[in-house]
Amino acid sequence: MDPTTKRRGLLGGAALALAGLVTRPAEAVRRPGDRSRAIWIRNQAGEEVRAAYVRPDGQIDWQVVARLKRLFRDLRRNQEGPMPVLLLDMLGQVQARWGAQQPLILLSGYRTAQTNNALEGAARNSRHLEGQAADIRIPGVPMAQLAAAAANVSWRYNDLGIGTYPSFVHLDIGPRRGWRGGGGTS
Repeated sequence: MDPTTKRRGLLGGAALALAGLVTRPAEAVRRPGDRSRAIWIRNQAGEEVRAAYVRPDGQIDWQVVARLKRLFRDLRRNQEGPMPVLLLDMLGQVQARWGAQQPLILLSGYRTAQTNNALEGAARNSRHLEGQAADIRIPGVPMAQLAAAAANVSWRYNDLGIGTYPSFVHLDIGPRRGWRGGGGTS
């Protein structure tokens, strides 16, 4: 089995618990064979998605992914970009650390080149340009704890770039690496 297939299989299994917690917080017990995966996330425009993007039979629900793609869009340009399911899996696992009792707050998802170039401190080759990154926070959760949860996911699956900033954590599905940022843009 190649490393990508193995990683995705592990992600699928590890993210199973999240779907039950997100879609029905009171029902922590899942049915045998249920392979659904879910996420609860809100962007800066106040738009929110709380849904399973993988159905219980393990098939991706492309209608939900389309809603998430819209949510992750470049809000300045109102332009959608790619929406990798692997990024959703990683974010869902980080969210599961707190039992999915509140949404992840998405500060930045996909970015157009114009938006990225206009942001002070944004990396020229940012993974946001490919829709492979998210800047997030969870209300009431210190950035160090959020970054530590992301690092745990990263070490388990040998993936995930993590940047810790004063008011958010940057996660991307690139090679495993970490950094601390002092500014407000990743």
